[in-house]
Amino acid sequence: MSSVVFCSSLLCYDLYLSTDMQRELIETDILCVGAGVAVLSAVLRLLKRCADGKKPSVLILEKGRRIGAHVLSGAVLDPEPLDDLLTPEEKAALPFKATVHTEAFHYLTPWRSFRVPWTPAPMRSEGFPLAALSEVTQYFGRLCEKQGAEIYCEFPAVELLEENGRVIGARVGDKGLDRNGRPKSSYEPGPEIHAKVVILGEGACGVLTQKLIAARRLAAHANPQAYALGIKELFEVPPRPENAGRILHTFGYPLDRRTYGGGFVYGLDDIHVAVGLITALDYRNAGLSPHERFRRYKMHPLIRPLLEGGHVVGYGAKVLPEGGYYSLPELTTEGALIVGDAAGFVNSVRLKGIHIAMDSGVAAGDALYEAWNKNDFSKAALDRYPQLLRQRSGWKQLWRKRNVRASFDYGTLPGLLATGLSIFTGGLLPLGRLHRRPDHEGLQPLRKAPEQLLFQDAPLQFDILSDLYRSGTQHEEDQPGHLVILDREKCRRCIPLYGAPCTRFCPAEVYKLPEGAGEISMEPANCLHCKTCKIKDPFENIDWRLPEGGGGPGYVEM
Repeated sequence: MSSVVFCSSLLCYDLYLSTDMQRELIETDILCVGAGVAVLSAVLRLLKRCADGKKPSVLILEKGRRIGAHVLSGAVLDPEPLDDLLTPEEKAALPFKATVHTEAFHYLTPWRSFRVPWTPAPMRSEGFPLAALSEVTQYFGRLCEKQGAEIYCEFPAVELLEENGRVIGARVGDKGLDRNGRPKSSYEPGPEIHAKVVILGEGACGVLTQKLIAARRLAAHANPQAYALGIKELFEVPPRPENAGRILHTFGYPLDRRTYGGGFVYGLDDIHVAVGLITALDYRNAGLSPHERFRRYKMHPLIRPLLEGGHVVGYGAKVLPEGGYYSLPELTTEGALIVGDAAGFVNSVRLKGIHIAMDSGVAAGDALYEAWNKNDFSKAALDRYPQLLRQRSGWKQLWRKRNVRASFDYGTLPGLLATGLSIFTGGLLPLGRLHRRPDHEGLQPLRKAPEQLLFQDAPLQFDILSDLYRSGTQHEEDQPGHLVILDREKCRRCIPLYGAPCTRFCPAEVYKLPEGAGEISMEPANCLHCKTCKIKDPFENIDWRLPEGGGGPGYVEM
């Protein structure tokens, strides 16, 4: 990928000490924050449509050490948007694993499983490709570079720049600050990048996106977003040719009846199996540990035989935005637009969101193509993006399932009823709009002892730190902490009331409560960048900030 050094270490140090430090100013036509599949789809669509004329300059900032390093998904891909993005030759070269040929849905109890005899058509995946989304994202990145886009990895955008009420660009985070915020010999101030328009594709609960949504009240009309934590392991198993293209989805155990979510097992090829558990973050039980539930899932009599004889080669976790249609913010504002998971484009009924992210990218690319030809990047011009998106199938899917996720706030049975009604009536029912509360408000005070850890059963079972080793996570240790407990007094109140839930909901063991201690200690270097802590903390007392570029997980084939 492209790389750039903005100034020498010595010069940067001198500039830092100067009271009127000047950052380098870079100008581009279009600035993208995040190199996920939604942003890359937008850039690819735009630049391909400009092939016969002058192309805009496009600069993409990615906080990971490489494209795909922070990308995690199942993943079963609905391929419909690919025809609008790729040539037949490019489609043939996609790094797909297998094609789904067998699928099943099961309801699990602690010791038994019951196969659902009939899968509704909207939930079927037969014929769809299986993929490691991190690899697909890398492939899309290479295609974008061939079209002329510049991609800079390890460069997090930490602040949006505004002028007269319009977003005009972003500032890149500084490098080389010590844990006290003082410059080291390697110090480099991040440049300011100005652009005609900024595409925000940071993923779910993106830092800049959430600040912009709050500041401009872009979600004032919307339900609070519903997030879920997805935990995934990649297993290498003895060769089993029959496994490639076989997928399994489950609901029920190990989650309780008031917790939305489910599990999956995907046969990616002869020797690789992806297994995961999705846990909705509006769960009530303060003693619940999503990672511990994931370990129990792997021990279920239906799941364990699929992993037997294998060992874990990859681990990761991320949050998914499941709120659906009524949780979407406004998608445009003066100078910026929001795409993909950053906006909340996931169909939780179909268990898919990649195709809607691509749909949003296609619509954004088309809108920007029109804006570029007219040299008009006003809010009115950018509003073509949601207009075009409403014509695409992904948006229509969200509309037809608009009340499903919120219905599960009232329990599993109401949720299943709403799901059935939405499927069999094509989205006509349930009528009206169901409302929901923020995820952190669902947590109830701890009534019994927290869950106990299962015994270690390598190679099928690992504790969190053993799993974390397989995520490739790394951070510069000597830098300002990117995880901040805002009020220690609230933290002390949380411990007796909720039993320090951060020590359980974090899938990377960042938060610890040493025995006999009255305060939480932290290991920010463990962080997987999932942002569960920011979402689920019952006091909203944890701030997640962007660390130095290149930090975080290093996902491979995830």
